[in-house]
Amino acid sequence: MHNAKILKPGLAVLALALAGAPQIASAEAFNGPYAGVEAGLGKIKAEGSILTGPIKITDDSASVGVVAGYRMPVAEGLPVVLGVEGNLGLYTEGGDARYGLAGIGGMKIGDSALLYGKVGYAWHDGVGNGAGSGLDGVLLGGGAEVALSERISARAEYRQIDYNEIDFPDNSLDYTGHEFMAGVLFNF
Repeated sequence: MHNAKILKPGLAVLALALAGAPQIASAEAFNGPYAGVEAGLGKIKAEGSILTGPIKITDDSASVGVVAGYRMPVAEGLPVVLGVEGNLGLYTEGGDARYGLAGIGGMKIGDSALLYGKVGYAWHDGVGNGAGSGLDGVLLGGGAEVALSERISARAEYRQIDYNEIDFPDNSLDYTGHEFMAGVLFNF
């Protein structure tokens, strides 16, 4: 319930930004290399069973990180954009690192807004099978980005990571990550 209180105002601000975006930025948005910073909320959910029965655990943490990538239009005149992106983040609770690489596909809305999805792979250090190997799995996500100027854009994004299942001597846990992130990107 607490997350809904945070998410609703954020979505309202994003909707207003998207509505006003065509007047803000140039036609060259979402083309070429970029780098930026992001922050938000990360969750790791573990579900499984132990000797005493089923178990569900959720760990929440603030997350900060950096992101870099490259994207380009599929063809001149088409609003479709493709790219690749990598990120490196840190969960403030426990200091666990999370990093990933993903392909991005998006649709430009006007000249200065982009709705996109991403598919990739992610790793999470700090949670593991006792051998310190951490977690890894498929990343799916999506979001919206608004060009604020020719060189700067802002975005909001959701990512889900289906981490691997870990078998312990007395239990088995299936881990899933959820991240709600906002960021500022600088286009080169």
